[in-house]
Amino acid sequence: QQQMRELLSMDEVRDTPLYQGPYISLSRSFKEGTSIQDLTSQGILHPHMARIIPENIKHVYGHQEAAIRSIHSGNTTLVSTGTGSGKTECFLYPVISKCLELKDQQAPAGISAVIVYPMNALAQDQLDRLRGLLAGSGITFGMYIGKTPEYERDVSGHRLESGSTKADYLEVLNRYRSDGRPDAIHPAEEICSREKMRTPGSQPRILLTNVKQLELLLTRHVDVELFDNALLDYLVFDEAHTFNGIQGAETSCLIRRLRQFCGKDSHDTVCVATSATIVDINDPNAAKNFAYRFFGVPIDQVQTVNEQYKADVWGENRTTPP
Repeated sequence: QQQMRELLSMDEVRDTPLYQGPYISLSRSFKEGTSIQDLTSQGILHPHMARIIPENIKHVYGHQEAAIRSIHSGNTTLVSTGTGSGKTECFLYPVISKCLELKDQQAPAGISAVIVYPMNALAQDQLDRLRGLLAGSGITFGMYIGKTPEYERDVSGHRLESGSTKADYLEVLNRYRSDGRPDAIHPAEEICSREKMRTPGSQPRILLTNVKQLELLLTRHVDVELFDNALLDYLVFDEAHTFNGIQGAETSCLIRRLRQFCGKDSHDTVCVATSATIVDINDPNAAKNFAYRFFGVPIDQVQTVNEQYKADVWGENRTTPP
């Protein structure tokens, strides 16, 4: 007890092993990649992407460019970069670009991309992002989770009319938020109810869901219409490190069932996984080994993407503070 009192004494607190001092870590700057204009001019992204991507984003990061090019080339891609590195843009830009191509081709309705999240909160966050990006674009999207309304009449919030633009969406959104109203603002492109998603010809191009719900969609007879004529160009799993052990094995079986249900093989669907923590110091190929087993694709088709940093530039006259 006396020893504890001495170690916790304010007189000796600076030397006590029971307290740790403050630590400062500096985030390194990501290497800048090519411009959005270059990606569109090279045909990597659809020309209309320049109007969908926010105006303040002129360039992508180096690792984002590598991921976008890999996905465009049809590789199974695992984006293993840190939190806040823009992993979502790595797969979202190619997905939206493909949907724009389908719109140009006047392709029949059908799901082009299924994006799976481990938690509904992440799916909801992505839904809010898609509303801002796709309002006025003509690309349909929807979220099918447990709380998705069954019927159109059950949909709450403000629904914009067909033909509304992104400017219309932002005007209503800003007005609601300035008035302190948390109501959801639904662009005309958002498919909000299960009833509408199940209607032939009304399936969303981009479907957000979670693993358990996807399992139900492939099991319940009432939902099979959702995947009729599904193109399944992309299958994305966010936070892929959460799919380990038994859950990972069950999910990998679900992936194969979904492809078989849609009549696709491993060459028809581009699979993407994102994670900030799939690393193994004892196995430099841990991420690639995970991806090829998880998605059931040849290992030589798997491309892993890691952070790319700017070179650190240090001042000449550096000093150490007292």
